[in-house]
This record gives sequence, C-alpha cells and structure tokens, in this order.
Amino acid sequence: MDFLRPDIQESLTRENHEFTKLLEEHKAADERLTYLRNKIRLSAKETIEEVELKKAKLRAKERIFRIVEEFKGRGQ
Repeated sequence: MDFLRPDIQESLTRENHEFTKLLEEHKAADERLTYLRNKIRLSAKETIEEVELKKAKLRAKERIFRIVEEFKGRGQ
C-alpha cells in the first residue's frame, strides 16, 4: 500500500490490534486472489469467491487508510 510508510506501519502494528488484523486479512485475501488468478478456469463458486475477496480486500484497505490518517492526525 503506497500510502503506508514503514515507520507508521511499525508503530501501528505495535499499538493497534485492529490495524494488525486488517493487514493480515488484506494479505490473506491477496494471496487467495493470486491463487485464483493463476488457475486456467474458475468454477462458478470460485468466481463468486473472487468477487467477494476483492470486496474484502478493498474494505480492509479503506479501513487501514482511515486508521493511518487518524494516526497522522495525532501528530505522530
């Protein structure tokens, strides 16, 4: 995520459980999407899963962004 500086990520990882959980969810969704994209053909169920994973990944990224902005707003 281009908006996430390493120093901010390190601080938030130490002090914000939700942030850490969201990073893990985002990474897991990304890894599963990579697996699905590498398949030659997706089943109907996998196609639905792909859409849901993209939505989950986006929701996590948006929340991570808000947490980072709040952190920056605190002046740290």
